[in-house]
Amino acid sequence: LRDIYIKNGYDRKNITNNIDFLNPYQGNVCFYCGEKMTSMHVDHLIPRQIINHDEIWNLVIAHPECNMLKSDLLVADHFVQKLIIRNENIMGSSHPWKYKIAQQLGVSPKKRKNNVLMHYENAKIIRGNVFWGGTKDYNPEKDQLYRKLITKINAKKFN
Repeated sequence: LRDIYIKNGYDRKNITNNIDFLNPYQGNVCFYCGEKMTSMHVDHLIPRQIINHDEIWNLVIAHPECNMLKSDLLVADHFVQKLIIRNENIMGSSHPWKYKIAQQLGVSPKKRKNNVLMHYENAKIIRGNVFWGGTKDYNPEKDQLYRKLITKINAKKFN
């Protein structure tokens, strides 16, 4: 698996320029701790050293401290679920990058979800089942960004 990602990967690019795109979808809130940010880093949710690309569907913004704590660790699955929902939020927008996400992950929500989960499962095979679950005070059930995204997704389903 690692050879496949290395073969299909490419040289690292500067990803800081993605802050302006990602921030509105995260509401100036750290992806990992759910708190407001004054400074931010762009991070690969599934570590770049595994997937070897800088695709927007896998990028999130985080406090510098949270990004450093996560480092190149594999995140717990609640963050992957949050990423899937965040990506669907982008797909519901009019931003042109949604077409790039559709090209990379698929045109239907189910296909996109399955592709993200496939990359995550591959990362677990490569890295092992050692996960970073967030800062010690992080509780996914109290994460305002996560709850806001869930509300938007559910509103679309029932309208």
